[in-house]
Amino acid sequence: MILNKNFLENKSFNKADYNYNQADLTAGIIHIGVGNFHRSHEAYYLDALFNKRKDLNYGIVGAGLREYDSFMRNDLLKQDCLTTVVSRDSETTSVRVLQSMIDFIEVDNKLLVESLINENIKIVSLTITEGGYYIDSYGNFNIQNEEIQADIKNPDSPNTAFGILIKALKIRKEKGLAPFTLLTCDNIAHNGDVLKNVVVKLSAAIDPALSEYIEKNVAFPNSMVDRITPTATDADRAFIQSEYGYIDNRPVFCEPFIQWIIEDNFCNGRPALEEVGVMFVEDIEAYELMKIRMLNGSHAAISSVSALLNIDYVHEALEHKTVKTFLDNIMNKEVIPVLKNIIDVDLDKYYNTVLNRFANPYIKDTITRICFDNSNKQPKFIIDSIKSGIKNNVNVDGLILTCALWCRYSIGTDENNKAIDINDGRKDKLKELALEAKTNPIVFIQMEDIYGNLAQNEYFANTFSKFLNSIWENGVENTVINYNKQ
Repeated sequence: MILNKNFLENKSFNKADYNYNQADLTAGIIHIGVGNFHRSHEAYYLDALFNKRKDLNYGIVGAGLREYDSFMRNDLLKQDCLTTVVSRDSETTSVRVLQSMIDFIEVDNKLLVESLINENIKIVSLTITEGGYYIDSYGNFNIQNEEIQADIKNPDSPNTAFGILIKALKIRKEKGLAPFTLLTCDNIAHNGDVLKNVVVKLSAAIDPALSEYIEKNVAFPNSMVDRITPTATDADRAFIQSEYGYIDNRPVFCEPFIQWIIEDNFCNGRPALEEVGVMFVEDIEAYELMKIRMLNGSHAAISSVSALLNIDYVHEALEHKTVKTFLDNIMNKEVIPVLKNIIDVDLDKYYNTVLNRFANPYIKDTITRICFDNSNKQPKFIIDSIKSGIKNNVNVDGLILTCALWCRYSIGTDENNKAIDINDGRKDKLKELALEAKTNPIVFIQMEDIYGNLAQNEYFANTFSKFLNSIWENGVENTVINYNKQ
């Protein structure tokens, strides 16, 4: 049996734990980019709120623009837009079927615009990944991108998420409807500000008066999201069928830890998510910086070295002495000392929490997942820490070694010539530059959209060259071990 709206007839579930159903909900949120994380996080929080019989007018409608979204839509519609979320660690396993999504718009831009102009839609949330915002390593919006230029030339037939949102906001304005809040849930520093900058600048190129209206009237709250959510495997799907007797083709497996901190800045109302643990604050910067540089930064720091050493899972990386020492050195000597000058939070305690979460073997978080789209992750999670360290006269050799390891990883083979599956939109260019860097290391760090002007910094350039040469001469693990001895 495929998961469906009659799931409570399954004796594995306690009806008393479910105080609402989809029929009780009306649409109030459209979410663009329905992946595993959205369902383990925003959809999970809203399910908890609806289970309190609160704000039932904020049901989620899924949406997307890519072929992948069509596959997700088809699978979710077959199971009435329900999702099984399994959170587990060494002590607990919790299973809940989420009913917070009530529909999924056909992947058609015109239909999406029509849905966005429904006056009941108060919030549009997004998870479109770090690479979906058309920004460089400085955070600048690349308005010359051909997809963006196409929307500027054809504003009535937009194809990017931002062009579609602008068109919908224009129609809502013309109809006298209040605008929706735009809430990004992507791992980008100042993510709301980034989204606002993109939407305002793109709309200015299309219609300056509309851009002025958006800047003054649309809310773009910054938010910090956190829950480790790996890709579900065939074994995970088999677990649900074996233990609970039904098929969920799109289950979500994640850790028990969950956190969402949002600037309390909404222009058209919001659900009372504070009742289920979401924090609403005036300024999110401290929380955001801590998470991006320490949790996401830790993932980025161990990703390439783990892949090159044939480590499959994050918890296994922490069991590997060389990798664990490498990460400890980077965080304790290079990242935390800089952050302590910026934010007043117990960073040592937070880092220990990160390590405990990474060590959870039950979520089977893969190295392949944390390596995904590294060209968009490196600037936010590693390069910014390097720049801050240099500015504050902190030695950042370990972070620079991370860059050299990523260069070596980008060739696409390990030291035994075993192929590495690199999932990055720029993998061909990265491989070309990484191969050239074997004899001329500087060419790799001359990618200004990733490294900015760091190639011109003598310390950074010399240290990167030293480490990359050592990787080729002495091997990956020996190079990391030598750094660990510093």
